Amino acid sequence: MTSWVTWGLFVVVAVALGVVASYFSVRTVRLFTAATAIVLVVAVTEYGLAHPARPPRAPQDLQTAFARGADTIAAALFHPVWMGRDVPAPGRVGWIVLAALLLIGYRLLEARACKRQAPVIDTSQLDQGQPSIEGDQAGATDGQRHDQLAAELKFRLAAMEVRSPAILPGGSRSDGLASIAEDSGVTGAGLAGALIRYLPSLWPAARRFQLRVWVEPAAPPSVAAASSGHGTSAGGAATAGETRVTVELDDPRRGVTVASKTVAAASLNETASMVAGFVARQVFVSDYSTPPWCYGASDGHDLGALLIARQERVYAENWDAVRSSRLAQIKVLQTVTGGKRCAGLVRYELAQLHDLGSNHLTALLMHAVNREQYPRFFRGRYRLGMSLEMAANRGLTFGNPSAVRYMLTEVLDVLHRCGLTTSAECAEADIVASQEVPGHHRISDELSMQLLEAARTELQVLRRQLAFLAVLWAGLARRSERTVWRPHRQLGYRQSFRDGARVAELLVAVRIQLNETGNLSPVKPSRYRHALRVAAAITGDSAPIKAVLRDGAAAVAPPLKPAAPSRERVRVLPWLPHTASWQAAYNTACLYSVLAQHGLASEDRIVVSLQRAIDSKDSEMERPYDWIAYDPDFLPLKASGRDEYPAFKKFLRDTKRRDYPRRPRPNDDPAEGGGGDDEDVTGRPGR
Repeated sequence: MTSWVTWGLFVVVAVALGVVASYFSVRTVRLFTAATAIVLVVAVTEYGLAHPARPPRAPQDLQTAFARGADTIAAALFHPVWMGRDVPAPGRVGWIVLAALLLIGYRLLEARACKRQAPVIDTSQLDQGQPSIEGDQAGATDGQRHDQLAAELKFRLAAMEVRSPAILPGGSRSDGLASIAEDSGVTGAGLAGALIRYLPSLWPAARRFQLRVWVEPAAPPSVAAASSGHGTSAGGAATAGETRVTVELDDPRRGVTVASKTVAAASLNETASMVAGFVARQVFVSDYSTPPWCYGASDGHDLGALLIARQERVYAENWDAVRSSRLAQIKVLQTVTGGKRCAGLVRYELAQLHDLGSNHLTALLMHAVNREQYPRFFRGRYRLGMSLEMAANRGLTFGNPSAVRYMLTEVLDVLHRCGLTTSAECAEADIVASQEVPGHHRISDELSMQLLEAARTELQVLRRQLAFLAVLWAGLARRSERTVWRPHRQLGYRQSFRDGARVAELLVAVRIQLNETGNLSPVKPSRYRHALRVAAAITGDSAPIKAVLRDGAAAVAPPLKPAAPSRERVRVLPWLPHTASWQAAYNTACLYSVLAQHGLASEDRIVVSLQRAIDSKDSEMERPYDWIAYDPDFLPLKASGRDEYPAFKKFLRDTKRRDYPRRPRPNDDPAEGGGGDDEDVTGRPGR
C-alpha cells in the first residue's frame, strides 16, 4: 500500500470525526467512532488476507491477517517521516504508544463535543447556604423563604418549554427543552468516594453549571417606610412588597463564576420564574443546539415573563374569567417585547394572545417583527401568512382609521424590508369605508392584494421547507434546528403540518381569485392538486374550489352532491384521498367560509371541517370556541342576520357551551331544560 493512499484515508477519517464532534452530540460521536472502527478493522483484516507474507511465516487466520495488515499500514503511514527506505514494524511497544495516541485523540473529540453541548444545571447546592436569620412581617425567616424558592425553582427550570410552540392560539402542545437538567451530585466516603470523584475528571464530561441563590433579607417596616421613595433600603435589603434574590452560576471544574445577577420581583413566585429565565438564557446561549429564537434579552427577563404569563390560568368557569386571564398574560408579556432583544417565542405567544383578543393587526406586527429578526422560525412564518390572510379579509373592520393606518404603516415597513411588499407605508387611500358595517373601515382591495401575495410567498416557502429532503438537510446542516426538525422526520407529523400549509396556500389563492381588483387570469386546478385532494378528503368534494380557481368571482356554485369525507388517516402514497391533518381541516373550514359568503358553497361543509379539526386526536385547539368565534374568516357568518347560516351558528353555540359549561342558577332545573342567561352567537338573548 502506497504512503499517499494511507495518508489520504487517515485525513478523511480524521476530518469526518472532527466534523461529527463539532456538529453532533457525544452519543453520535461514540456511535460514529464505533462504526468507523469496525469498518477499519474489517478493511485491515481483508487487506492482510489479500496480501499474505512471502514466504508465509504464520497460518492464515483472521488474527494474523489483521496484525499483518496493521503492520503494513503503519509502515506506510510512517514512511514519509522515516530516514531509511524500509520502515520496521511498530512492535508491541510501538503499538502501545499508537494506542495511547489514538485514545488521546478520541478524548479530544469527546471534549470538543461536550464543549458544544448544553451545560448541565447542578442543583445539589440549591438547598444549602442560607441560615434562618430573621423573620419578615409574615413570620417566615430568610432561610424558609430560601427553601421555598429552591423547591419552586426546580419546577420552574423544568417548565422552560420553548422548542415547539402551538400553531393556533389557545393550543396546548409544547415540547420541553431537554438541555436543562437536574443533577443531584454523587457522594462517597473514603477511598471509593475519592476514586468516584477523581476518575471522571480524567475523561471529558458535559459542562456543569452549579446553581446557587441567596434571598436578600427583607427590610424592617420602619426602614422600608423611610426608603419607600428611594428604591431599596440600605444594606441591600429588599423594600416592603419586593423580593430580591441573587442568583449565581458557577463552573466548579474551573472554579470561576459564569454569571451572577440580582433579580427583583413582586413576590417569591415571580422571583422564581425570573431566576429560571435568567438560568435558561445562560444555558441557551452556551448550547449550540438551541435555535436563536429561543432566547433574546441578556438577563432572561423575557423568558421569565413567559413563565409568569403561563401561570395566569384559571378554571374555565365562564368566558369573562378566561378573558381576564388572557388580559393579565398580555400585560405581563407586553413589558418585555418592546425592545428588539426579545425571544421570538415570547413575541409568538403574545401574538397568539392578541389574536384571541381580536387584536389581529397587533398580532400581525408581532409576527412581522419575528419574520425580520428570526427568518428561520418557520412556525412564526406560518402564523405570519395566516395573519396576512386574515388582515386582507373584507369582513375585518375597524372603528379607528387613524390607529389602523399607523399600525399598518409599521407592518408594511417591516414587510418591505423583508422583500414581501412593494409599499412601505399605508396611505390614506388604503383605508376605505366598510359597506357592510356603517361607521367602520377596512383595508382597501389594492392593499389586500399585496398582503395576500405576501401571504402566498410565505406559505410557499413553508410548504417547500416541509418536504422530506428539506427536513433532512435542515437537521443535518443546522445543528441549532436539529431538535426542532427531528419530529418532522415522521411521516404523520410532517404531513399534518404540510397539509395545513397546502390548504392555507389554496385559501390565499381563492381569496386572490375572488378579489375584484383587476383582471385576474384563471388558475389551473392542477397547480393545487395536492391541496384539492386534501380538501376533498375532509369534506367529500372540492368542485366549488376548482370552479373559483378557473372562473374567479364569476364562478357558479355547482349542484350539491352527497359525498362522504374520508376517514382520518395518514397518506402513505401521494395520490391517496386521505389526510390526518387537523390544521388542514381548520383551513378548509376557512376556505368554505369564504365560498359560502359568495354563495358558492353550503355551510354544512364548514361545520364538517370544523368538527373534524376539533375531534382530531392530534388537535392542539384547547378551547375551539375562542379561536372560531373571533377568526375574521368566520366573522361575516357570525354577524349575519338571525336566519342566515343557522347550521354554523348552532355549531358555534354548541361549541361555546362545551368549552364554557354554564353553571345552573338555583332556580334552573337542567332536567326541564331550565333557562339561564346564555346568549347566542349574534349577541341576542338565548332561549
